[in-house]
Amino acid sequence: MKNFLFLSIVIILSGGKPQIGPNTYDLTTALKKGLISCNFYGNDESPHYYQPVNVEIKNISATPLVIRIPNGLTLKSHDPEIQDVVVTNEELLAIGVNKTVKSPLFAMCIQQNNGASNGSESYLPGAIASGKLAMLTHEIEKRKAFNTLGQYAVWTLTDDATIRSISGFDLKEAAYFKQYVANLKGVPVPEDDPNDYLTNYTEDVVIHRTVGGHFKYHFAKTSAVTIGMFDAQGIIVRELYNNPNTLAGQHELAYKFAAEVYPNDVYYIRLIVDGRIKVNFEMKTKRS
Repeated sequence: MKNFLFLSIVIILSGGKPQIGPNTYDLTTALKKGLISCNFYGNDESPHYYQPVNVEIKNISATPLVIRIPNGLTLKSHDPEIQDVVVTNEELLAIGVNKTVKSPLFAMCIQQNNGASNGSESYLPGAIASGKLAMLTHEIEKRKAFNTLGQYAVWTLTDDATIRSISGFDLKEAAYFKQYVANLKGVPVPEDDPNDYLTNYTEDVVIHRTVGGHFKYHFAKTSAVTIGMFDAQGIIVRELYNNPNTLAGQHELAYKFAAEVYPNDVYYIRLIVDGRIKVNFEMKTKRS
């Protein structure tokens, strides 16, 4: 009873988020000690760079626990064709005796050429990221960069993507991560190519043939809204719209992309609101 009261007081004083105390254990330690059972599985509601994985933890010990899921924890997919991910935000989960807690986890893909996670995919906890990747995942948490820019930055380390690929609508944030990654790798920041549509989000690039459309959507509150174009594996290939402060109300959101630059016959266009996929439809190009 004393332990339960202590845990409750900690949660209240911290504004609802558990704090580290005597009954706090890292996930790996808690599993080794047999204090918890744990499952990780894919999250269909979220893109691979936001909260692609859910965790379900049951407290099988005799006392309330706080379980720490550290920033940098890698999660290994059972399916070798589905991407592994790295956690980009530390989580502290308070769990009562014989209780189960479910929570989505902020994480990002560390295998760009593999397919995105799905609700039927399961994961096992792996090693903790170290070195440059660990520094980057902590910087992503610090800046709350749970977005495509953070994902592109991760791929420069895990998949040898170019620093120039860290591009998006937020030019200031893109420039920040280009410089940050360049410093990590000890290389200069490459100059932007104004004629490269893949890495250019201004209106300067000449587009010869466009494909596009629009969404009509009612937002109940001010929301972070993205329209993303994804390939057949569920991997983001380009943001088509981004407004982190879309006001409440009815909106018509237009988007387009250069068909000559993105040659696949099929893409998936997704309306993503506050990290959740609200609309997902298949777009076939005229070549299909």
